[in-house]
Amino acid sequence: MKISKKHRIRLRSLVQLAFFVWVLLIVLVTEAVERGWNLPFEVKTASLHALCPFGGIVTLYNLVKTGVLIKKIHDSAVVLATLGVALAILFGPVICGWICPLGTFQEWIGRLGRKLFKRKYNTFVPAKIDRILRLLRYVVLVWVLVMTALSATLVFQAYDPYYALFSVIHGEVAIGGLVILIIIMLLALVVERPFCKYACPYGAFLGLFNRIRIFKIRRVESTCISCSACNRACPMNIDVAHKKTVKDAQCISCMECTSDASCPVEKTVVFSPNAKGRHLSENKVGLLTVAILIGGILLSVAFGLWKTSSSKQPALIKSGSFAGMPNPADIRGSYTYQDVTNAFAVPVEVLLAAFQSQNGAQRLGDLEELWLANIPAGTEVGTDSVRLFVALYTGIDFEAEEGTLLPTSAIEVLEQQQKTSDPRFADLKASAVALPEGLEVAPSVGTTSVSITGKTTVQDLINAGYSFSDLEKILGKVDNKLTAVKTLAESKGLDFSAVKAEIAAL
Repeated sequence: MKISKKHRIRLRSLVQLAFFVWVLLIVLVTEAVERGWNLPFEVKTASLHALCPFGGIVTLYNLVKTGVLIKKIHDSAVVLATLGVALAILFGPVICGWICPLGTFQEWIGRLGRKLFKRKYNTFVPAKIDRILRLLRYVVLVWVLVMTALSATLVFQAYDPYYALFSVIHGEVAIGGLVILIIIMLLALVVERPFCKYACPYGAFLGLFNRIRIFKIRRVESTCISCSACNRACPMNIDVAHKKTVKDAQCISCMECTSDASCPVEKTVVFSPNAKGRHLSENKVGLLTVAILIGGILLSVAFGLWKTSSSKQPALIKSGSFAGMPNPADIRGSYTYQDVTNAFAVPVEVLLAAFQSQNGAQRLGDLEELWLANIPAGTEVGTDSVRLFVALYTGIDFEAEEGTLLPTSAIEVLEQQQKTSDPRFADLKASAVALPEGLEVAPSVGTTSVSITGKTTVQDLINAGYSFSDLEKILGKVDNKLTAVKTLAESKGLDFSAVKAEIAAL
């Protein structure tokens, strides 16, 4: 018995689901690792930015000009962006129509809209207004590219609904992105893929390739029965029924209009390189897309190009006498001492001696906890202290935050290395602090080093080896172990800095 197109399970739906679940699982596993959960397997975590090809586009200017990716963008995003362009030249924006989780999410909501509004669904916006609105995504594209190039920061993150969709899981979603995501969800009930049509900068970029792509959607006029089934099926409202070849920048290569999906006449709406060329079926397009994407990722892994974590390359100074040199201000808490050595002309043994450490792989973000109980209130020895030390050692300009101190060991190293010409040196020496003798640099036996931030929960501390009873002595009765330490402290009128100091002293 022949299965109708309407009831057939299509490869595209399976591919969309697979990639949505893939991203979701990576986000969930990353969150579990960051919360300190013990997983039965070893994993390499990845941020959402590492899995977004648009990141590889927005960082291109900075990469060409300075040789460094902008903050939060990883090498894997550049790999995905390259694969996305290759696929767009071959098949058009198949990334949009087959892979993008946000596009898939909008389609799922759209199914509910179709049940509510039947044939009226996706027809509510007047054609004239629709044409104007579709220009907005190019405005967004230009704005994102220009602002990212000028600021060398990921400006779109605060408004990105894709990032908001998955960031809800770990609670770091920006209000702007969340509001836009909610608006998109509501619009998707009446308009098919509203974000893709009117605002997506990556879709706008990939759509430019529709005029030059090798395989195009073509309508065979001799067999067309003018039923307009292709028009009704197109999620982007393209008038396929009156075109010989679809070159519209809005086409997402979803194949919904083809004879494999909606057209009732075989080989009438096809996907081929030319009018007389052999066409590709929908399933072949999907299989080739997945094969090229996964094959490209595996190849990049083999060549060491697939990196989903920070490359630990600080941004370069853009102007002034230090132009082209790495900026100490861009040293982050995720850096290790060895990362700092790799980026700056500061030997790792010098850094270890300055901050009384024996391990070049120690994260700078752990410094604050180590020194917290031994410095005056309102001051800090942490990542900013390393930035300041590097600036003093190399002579590169850097203004530390108020309250940033150096340990006396760092001052001694600077004196030994004759790096004392900075006008601030005398004041820094006078305010320097020392670790008491006998204080262990490594965490006490039985605990794992954990940097207490505003998001750190009581459970995180327990997972790190701290005693629950000891924590309750500091925080009082704890009803919910998943409550953030900062929230708990503030709810009981406790000073968060003082609480951190007490916990660090355990």
